[in-house]
Formats: sequence, structure tokens, C-alpha cells
Amino acid sequence: MSETGGAERSALIHKLARPSRAYKLHAWLAMGGLALFLLLYFALAGWFGWTAWRLTFGAGSGTRDAFWGWIVGACAAFLAVFMLKAVFFVKHGGGDDDIAITPEQQPELFRFLHRLADKAGAPRPHKVFISPRVNAAVFYDLSILNLVLPSKKNLEIGLGLVNTLTLGEFRAVLAHEFGHFAQRAMAVGRWVYVAQQIAAALVARRDKLDDFLNGLSRIDIRIAWVGWTLRLIVWSIRSLVDTVFQLVLLMQRALSREMELNADLVAVSLTGSDALIHALHKLDAADDAWNRAAGFVMNEKAKGRLTRDLFEIQTQVIGHMGRLLGDPQYGRTPALASADPAQHRVFRAELAQPPQMWLTHPLNHEREANAKRHYVAAPIDERPAWALFDQAQALREAVTAKLLGAPPE
Repeated sequence: MSETGGAERSALIHKLARPSRAYKLHAWLAMGGLALFLLLYFALAGWFGWTAWRLTFGAGSGTRDAFWGWIVGACAAFLAVFMLKAVFFVKHGGGDDDIAITPEQQPELFRFLHRLADKAGAPRPHKVFISPRVNAAVFYDLSILNLVLPSKKNLEIGLGLVNTLTLGEFRAVLAHEFGHFAQRAMAVGRWVYVAQQIAAALVARRDKLDDFLNGLSRIDIRIAWVGWTLRLIVWSIRSLVDTVFQLVLLMQRALSREMELNADLVAVSLTGSDALIHALHKLDAADDAWNRAAGFVMNEKAKGRLTRDLFEIQTQVIGHMGRLLGDPQYGRTPALASADPAQHRVFRAELAQPPQMWLTHPLNHEREANAKRHYVAAPIDERPAWALFDQAQALREAVTAKLLGAPPE
């Protein structure tokens, strides 16, 4: 490649990884909606708290209406506690069957991850976990403190995904995830997720405060009316919070779709336009085969027979489904177009599509069009992704045993 051609390619790759105008617009809208939601939420909780203090300790003790002031103040204090209790939560990311791995256990994998993160201009993952699932994702633990303090990002690598991808495709998927690591708008997603936990704790969770109201509503009618009134107000607050937060979620989901497209372009800039699309092509087959394989090994366990390697079953299921469907390309890498690969399409737009406003991810044909809008040709390493893992067979068996709740033999 000439020096001029190399410079043009570098400029194109740099341009691909930069956030688009739509991305920035959705980020600002999501931040504005979230800020308004949190402002209204804490303002309402604060108003209840202020009213409780004003009608009790802040009121004169000798006034004629002091008794009723304490009654109303106590109710306002209850509502303030009801709203603020949702703030104190800790949400742990990841799954119960995740296994933390270290550079000492998997040195080649970590060298691969660190090189890729550095090329993407992203922070290296705080911790790396493997799971049996068909997945690769950024996750983190969250609490109310993460509205102010950044949370440390962890990386989940699902072996059900590793089992179906080539090394080149796996690199593209991880480049996409490191694209998320580098996104400043991840902070918006974190803030929205914190707010979502607050809203969910308020709207869906039932605890001792609800039990107290239910008990208060079932005693003498001279007191029960207080419980009835408070239950009506609590129901109104829950309905209001749920309705307002749905609007925040719509804005966040629009941002999430833009974040996915931007992370795809980071992957394209590092691995070319084809590798990520090939990985997306395999996902449905991989996911379906994993679910069937997991169901099979669980049935075998119920019969007293433990499977050593779930992922070998997954591979066999993909081959079997391809034969049943008469599709030799089922779950396999699609052939590259020899002529005009930029115009070649693996995915087609479906006639019936879900409403986009509720989607967190773009549809696959939209992702392919985005990845090939500025086509970047690059070789794809055809070795299996397992090549990155030391003692891969032992790892497969250990993860299978953990999923089945049995120690490996």
C-alpha cells in the first residue's frame, strides 16, 4: 500500500470511531431527561420530608391544630421514607455461574485483551469473567454512589460464543465491547441504570412499609382511613414515577442504539467490515443450539448422567440443525463476496419488524449497512477462538460442571 493510501485508510479508520452527530444528540437528550427525572424525584421526596418537619418539630407546640399537624406530618414522613428507601440499593452485575479469571490463569487471552483495548483507546477491563452463555458484555456493580463516582467496568466472555466463532470474529466482537468501554456516554447508561434501579425498587418492590400499610388498613375504621389514604398516595406516586421513567427509558434506548452503532464502527476500524457481521450471522444459531444443549444436559442430569462438555453438544446441535434445515451455511461463516464486497449483504430487512422505539439494539440489517457504509477490507483469522485459551478442554469441562452444580471429575 502506498504512503498516500495508508494515510487515507488511517484517516477513515479514525473517522469511523468518532461519535456521530446523532450519537451526541441522543446522549444530550438522555442526560436531560434523566436529570429532570432525578430532580423531580428528589424534589418530591424532599418536599415530603420538609412537610413532615414543618408540621411536627417545626410547628409551635401550643397551637390548636398541633395534634392534626403531627398526624399529617407523620404521614408525610412515611412518604419521604417510602421514596428515599429506594435509593439505598446495591446491584451486582454478572451472573451466578460466572467465573473470574486472572492473567496468571490465561496469559495469552489477557495479552490479547490488553492489546485490543489499547488499540481501541479504551481502558482495560477491571476484571474478566467467563460464563457458559452465548454472550460478550460490559457489566459493573452499581449503587447510588455511581451517580457521582465512576464504576469499574468488567468484561464477560461467554464460552458459548467462543465455541462458535473464529479468532477473527471473536476479535471483532471484543473490539465492539471495547468500543463501549471507551464511550463517554457509558456514564449516561450507568446513570440511567442507577435511576432504573431506584424506580424499580419504588414501583415493583414490596417490603415492610407495604406490610405496615396493609395492616393499618385492616384495623378499626377510625384509624384504617389513614392507611387507605396513604395507600392511595403510594399508588399514585408509583404510577407517576413509572410513567415518567418510561419516557426516560425511551430516550436512553435511542441512545443505546446509537452506542451500539458507534461501537460497531470501532470494531470495523480495528477488524474490518466483515468480521463483526459474520459473528452476528452466527449468533442466532449459536444461541438456539446453546439453549437446546443446556436443556439436553439438564435432562441428562435428572437421569443421573452428567455431561462433561456442554460446548461439544452445542457444536453437534448446530451441525444437526443445519442438516435438518438443508442449510450447509447454518451457524457457519458466510462466504465472502468476490466482487464488490461493500455491496454484499448477509442480512435482509424483514417485512415485519418490532417497533424501533422499544429496541436497545439496532436490527442486524441496520448494523450491516452501518458497518459497510465506509467499507474497510481486512483479513479474518480463521483459527478457532479457543486458540486464545490455555487448557481449553479443561476449562470447558469446569464451566460445564459449574453449570450443572457438580464438581469436575
